[in-house]
Amino acid sequence: MNRPCFPRLPAFRVPRGSAAATAFVAVAVLAAVAFPQLRADVGAEPGEETEVVVAAPDAAPGDEKPERILSLSADYEIRRDGSVVFEQRFRLLVGGGEIKRGPVLNYLTAFRGPGGLVLDSELEILGASRGGETEPFRIERRDGFVSLYLGSPEVELGHGAHDYLVRGRMQGDWRRGEDGLNASIDLVGPLPALALDELSATVRLPEGVEFTHYGFAVTGPADGSRPSAPLGLASAAGSVLKLRAAAPLGADRSAFVNLSWPADTFAVKSQWPKVLRQHPRLPLAAGSAVLLLWALAILLRGRWPGRRPDLG
Repeated sequence: MNRPCFPRLPAFRVPRGSAAATAFVAVAVLAAVAFPQLRADVGAEPGEETEVVVAAPDAAPGDEKPERILSLSADYEIRRDGSVVFEQRFRLLVGGGEIKRGPVLNYLTAFRGPGGLVLDSELEILGASRGGETEPFRIERRDGFVSLYLGSPEVELGHGAHDYLVRGRMQGDWRRGEDGLNASIDLVGPLPALALDELSATVRLPEGVEFTHYGFAVTGPADGSRPSAPLGLASAAGSVLKLRAAAPLGADRSAFVNLSWPADTFAVKSQWPKVLRQHPRLPLAAGSAVLLLWALAILLRGRWPGRRPDLG
């Protein structure tokens, strides 16, 4: 049986009751208090090597790297049927902060429809993975946005970098303008509010369709300075638009891309079916208004039987 003790010292005799014996005991007690991490094998025989294991000290809090997003690479495909399919690949550095089991992404889904009514983009999460393996997730739909919780409640993430992939689909919030269809994409808004070292994205139109206008606005550099040149760099080649940030971004950052392209060959559907589906009370309200108007007409005709009421 092993128990804590000190390494064997060379054998020598100390007379009992002497001052040397008292000093020896005092030194041994002080060593036990000052060096509790020393361990030795008490079963070792004389002449055998004695193993001493020194416990490694715990890492100092200052040695931990702060949590951040090391890179984000996003891909958006705009389709002729009015949908947008996207992929978000990001590398997340976990270091003992707030992220324990996985990040939470919040997607804004509300936009203005006909008559100023608030509509939903009907976001779908098609899949998620971490390190190339399928990652469990759950979603919560709330007023105006969707929260995506990545990870399992039973699995805690280890410290280090984790590669995530999120795939999704939504109905495009497209508006007609002078130069065709217009859209805006928030590249970094759904991600956790952490510093972002590298940002790149690609937006694709159907083959043969080119962008008539595009703009890329990025704010929030990591160093807090006011850059003299734009942070957002964009270049288009045919139906593909490449985007990237020129510098690392801090936790308080934004990155929006505004797009325009010709409306020809795109199936821009009326928003009214979506209005009726997402606001089912509107038909009831409209029917109630018609009934009230009809009842008012009957009332006025009964009050003046010989006169036809002017409803115009």
